[in-house]
Amino acid sequence: MRKLILRLTFALIGTLTAAAQDSVPKVASTPAQKVEFSADMRVLDNTERTQIVKLFIGHKQARLDRPTTEGETNGIGSLLIDFDHQFLFLFIPQSKLYLQISGSNGMPFYRGASMFRPSSADNPCGGWVSEANQRGITLRCQSGGPDTVNGRPTVRWDATAPDGGHGSLWYDQNLSFIVKILRTSKGGVQSGYELQNIKEGTQPQKLFEFPAGYRQFTLTRLVDILIGLGQWQ
Repeated sequence: MRKLILRLTFALIGTLTAAAQDSVPKVASTPAQKVEFSADMRVLDNTERTQIVKLFIGHKQARLDRPTTEGETNGIGSLLIDFDHQFLFLFIPQSKLYLQISGSNGMPFYRGASMFRPSSADNPCGGWVSEANQRGITLRCQSGGPDTVNGRPTVRWDATAPDGGHGSLWYDQNLSFIVKILRTSKGGVQSGYELQNIKEGTQPQKLFEFPAGYRQFTLTRLVDILIGLGQWQ
């Protein structure tokens, strides 16, 4: 599905905001250690469809790869984020095209991505409450205590919204990463994601390098494609 990568950076942030908090515990902040790893990201969207995306977390870099379907010629295959240099790239491997988003234009991406790796182990809900407040949403989140996700120790945080929506996030302290989010809307529709097959270790730098032979296209053309007004030409 050609919109999947964009949904991960835009829609997921919106639909998963139920895992935020309205007030946080007044405790000393503990800086989270950053661990590199790879994982399969099982994404459940708000239409209750599931897709598996490959996730790579490096040093100040991240990459998302989605599987392409047979005969697909214009689907977005990868998203690459360079937090250090503030670059974001969308790649269409079949057509060898890319879109570059840089500087302030990429801030929604960087801010959204950082919400999945909280800066403090004592307050993994912090980024989500800020995003919720900007959207005028009042949410409350409290610790649900220790839990396990795919054999890994985590801490669960449970959130509720005034409209009846509710959700939970699971924070893996070893990875300093939210490895699972599950949200249920007021209408009973579930959405979220879960990291599976997590493998800790330094990620190959080649994963985050710009591929040779690609040519650039514009954001305007990307919008045209996503709404069906053009082709990858």
